[in-house]
Amino acid sequence: MPAGPESLLPPLVAITLAIASRRVILPLAAGVFVGAVLLARRIPDHAWWDSIFVFFTAMQRSVLATSHLQALAFSLLLGGMVGVLEKGGGMRSLIQRLSKRVRTRCGAQTMVAASGLAIFFDDYSNTLLVGGTMRTTVDRFGVSREKLAYLVDSTAAPVAGLSVVSTWAAIEISYMAEGLSAAGVTDSAAAFEMFIQSIPYRFYPWLAIVMVFMVSLSGRDFGPMRRFESESHNKRSEQSNAESNENDDTNPAASRWLWLAAVLPVMACLSAVGIVLLITGYAGMPTPKDGDGPLRLAGQLLGNGDSYLALIVGGGAGLLVAIRSHLALGGCDINTALRAALAGAIQMLPAMLILWFAWALSGMTEPDQLDTGGYLAGVLSDRLDPRMLPTVVFLLAGAVAFSTGTSWGTMGILTPLSISLALKLDPSGDPAGAIALTTCGAVLAGAIFGDHCSPISDTTVLSSRASGCDHLSHVRTQMPYAIAVAIVCIVTGTLPAAVGVSPWICLAVSSIILAAVLFRFGQSPIVASKAELETIAPD
Repeated sequence: MPAGPESLLPPLVAITLAIASRRVILPLAAGVFVGAVLLARRIPDHAWWDSIFVFFTAMQRSVLATSHLQALAFSLLLGGMVGVLEKGGGMRSLIQRLSKRVRTRCGAQTMVAASGLAIFFDDYSNTLLVGGTMRTTVDRFGVSREKLAYLVDSTAAPVAGLSVVSTWAAIEISYMAEGLSAAGVTDSAAAFEMFIQSIPYRFYPWLAIVMVFMVSLSGRDFGPMRRFESESHNKRSEQSNAESNENDDTNPAASRWLWLAAVLPVMACLSAVGIVLLITGYAGMPTPKDGDGPLRLAGQLLGNGDSYLALIVGGGAGLLVAIRSHLALGGCDINTALRAALAGAIQMLPAMLILWFAWALSGMTEPDQLDTGGYLAGVLSDRLDPRMLPTVVFLLAGAVAFSTGTSWGTMGILTPLSISLALKLDPSGDPAGAIALTTCGAVLAGAIFGDHCSPISDTTVLSSRASGCDHLSHVRTQMPYAIAVAIVCIVTGTLPAAVGVSPWICLAVSSIILAAVLFRFGQSPIVASKAELETIAPD
């Protein structure tokens, strides 16, 4: 049966209900059920219970698909490793050790940003660990808690979204695989190749991190943040470390080398991933052709590797080394480590529930089902310039993430559909083409942008709580930076990249423009009277 406008109903129902309810799981489930009703209508002499049968069949396929089980295994293993690093005290010890080397106000901010980059494997852990442990440092140098929350929030999700080894990686790869499958691309290595190739096209995460370091190194701020920074700068002698010290739960009896318990598991995880990718990639390497350069051969080697197996082995190695190193260095006992690993794995289950529904919804939009992408491609082929698709997707993802407060749910709804649509609108149909890669990067970028601006975002709430600042103040002070980065991201990112401009050139030009904006509109904190402070970015 040819695709019709009804094929749009499942994702539209999911998006509309998610925006209205500010929830994700039930709207996704509703979208899957609407898709089940539409598919059941195609069954000859269908009855009402056929919809329920189709619904549970779709969910069963979503949960039991091999690649989905592999993504679940990696997420649980890495979640367990993160749990041990949090509870065992290794990561907290590392951050506190590094923070003692800070000597200046800009140095304190840069230390926070660098710590955010170091914890690249999970955005929640990044937020809680850096925000909780760096309070003393920023208070000592008169940096506001609002600035701490911004530095934490604007590095957590961006770095996790860009990292090849993180709780985001396997999820992103699986979403891309769904979109490629819907467009008829069934190569098992295609999703991992798209994941790697799309990294430079994720403009907002890159530029958000660039902006964080520019603000940290220059000491300049604009918008409401300038007022909070000026007030904090004036009152730095009155700062108390009592609240920060309450958050220091590092085991006092632990070894002075406990910080190694944070470094060794991450190194083990990365090494295991790399080794497995190289071994499996070499086994599946095609015969080199004349003219293949080193970069192409390296891309083929990594692209033909078993990415899911590599991530699982890496997660398992990281978890085992995390437990063993914390036991050896006195961070915790075996019972505490195992409970922490279990708690970390359990924290991943709500995200996995979102994924199961998102996978089921994505499966219903494939060509042999409702063919949503095919219908959209037919409708938009003469109405939307394919080169505008990445920008449209970026704005749509930002709107959905802002309204729902979740970047993961946004990616689950939009990634498969956006990728399949990009491949069908692009005349070349090349998964490695500029339009496909820019669109792929735009979904993740827009989701993180909307998340940074949303007052109901989980990471925004966690950032403000971990940093000890008012939640709405954090939203107000972070939003001008996020909007400035998003505008530059569109003007010198998604628009030129979609017509073939190198993403690295786009990132370089965008960084220069952001620096110009910061130095034109930003100012360093000033020692001012209360009356003068009232004139700086008033409430």
